[in-house]
Amino acid sequence: MIEFERIQTVDPALLQRLVQLEKEAFGVGGLNEWHLVPFIRHGRVYAVKKNQEVVGLVQYMLDWDNPRKAYMVGVSIAKEMRGQGLGTEFIKKSLKALAGENIEEVELTVDPANVAAIRVYESKLGFLSKMVRTDEYGQGENRMVMTLSLGRIYG
Repeated sequence: MIEFERIQTVDPALLQRLVQLEKEAFGVGGLNEWHLVPFIRHGRVYAVKKNQEVVGLVQYMLDWDNPRKAYMVGVSIAKEMRGQGLGTEFIKKSLKALAGENIEEVELTVDPANVAAIRVYESKLGFLSKMVRTDEYGQGENRMVMTLSLGRIYG
């Protein structure tokens, strides 16, 4: 059984699983306990569970310059669950939850070489490519900026 939920409490075992998923997806660039605890307390962290085990998470933070805009910090899906459409459905549910909190726009960045992710964001989720930020995370770490108007889909 697949479940979707917002993480609102800091549980050590759950936190360990979230960090594991982040490392699996992003290596040293993944979020750790020091990042995830503030996101749980002050941002939005959503999890997807299969048979009561967390198999994915996504984190959002508000844009202080535009409080009706959220930034998707990252999304991680367990390796054995990838390529089955679970991540896409999970992100859709998280976007719907944000729309229910009066968020009007979501922005994310993605490696321009990650063609598979860009294809999912554009064709399955409705994101639009805006620009490429050169050296966003250091020399040679470029990121494509993508945005989604939630009113177009969930309004």
